[in-house]
Amino acid sequence: MYIYIDILIITSIYANFFLLKTTARLLHSPVSGGKCVFSAAVGSLFSLVILLPELNTLLLLIIRILSAALMIITAFSGRSPKELYRTGLVFFFVSFIFAGIEYGVSILSGGKNMVWHNSVLYVNISLLTLVISTIISYAAISFFRYFIDGGNSSDEKYLVTITRNGKTASFTAVGDTCNNLTDAFTGRPVIVCGRNDISGIFEPNELEEVLSEEKSVHGWRLIPFSTISSGGMIPVFKPSDVIIKGTESSSRRSADVYIGVVNRDMEYAVFNPKIL
Repeated sequence: MYIYIDILIITSIYANFFLLKTTARLLHSPVSGGKCVFSAAVGSLFSLVILLPELNTLLLLIIRILSAALMIITAFSGRSPKELYRTGLVFFFVSFIFAGIEYGVSILSGGKNMVWHNSVLYVNISLLTLVISTIISYAAISFFRYFIDGGNSSDEKYLVTITRNGKTASFTAVGDTCNNLTDAFTGRPVIVCGRNDISGIFEPNELEEVLSEEKSVHGWRLIPFSTISSGGMIPVFKPSDVIIKGTESSSRRSADVYIGVVNRDMEYAVFNPKIL
């Protein structure tokens, strides 16, 4: 069977991009599309070992670890070593799930157009088969994400630090499993805080305009919410950086979330512990 390098590289970039984005979703960790594409392209170069003579298992393991480490460091740069280590473990888990499903789909389709060599699976498959494999994998991993999210809970208080346009604000927050507010378009969770928590990073007139809903303000959007006693729209914005740090532990991590603001003071901001 012939191995076409262009198909090998393109499918590898596609798969690596999917793996990185899915890893970020499982960890609720922000990652830019540009970094993912570059990291996926770098990782795809390691797939060329399929063209080499058969290598020993130890050397292949080292190559695999180096490949994953380089991709994780490139895509998730700026994270602490502990966060990178955790991200790497999740990346390997996602890779295992995706590779198994892709291999299974290939077998069901006949298995004639695939080669396994030097721990690299080359599958000369149609775009439709690749898309189906991706959808099945994403559904399986999303179900897993939903399952483990339901088990997260914490009574610890957290210090949330957000950055927007070079300005920083910090406030105390608590985990609340009843806060299931997310943005329907992006799937990002929402941390809900009071107006005074973030007033220092906005001009007073901008915050007033947003909270009074008199007119649309650049950088803000409204999303629907509902509680036991009320419902409506809450304004949210996307900070450039969000750090959540435990006040009783050494836990510290970045989060890919929106910040929702209510037109009153709150003793503590609230977020779903699944963010952690």
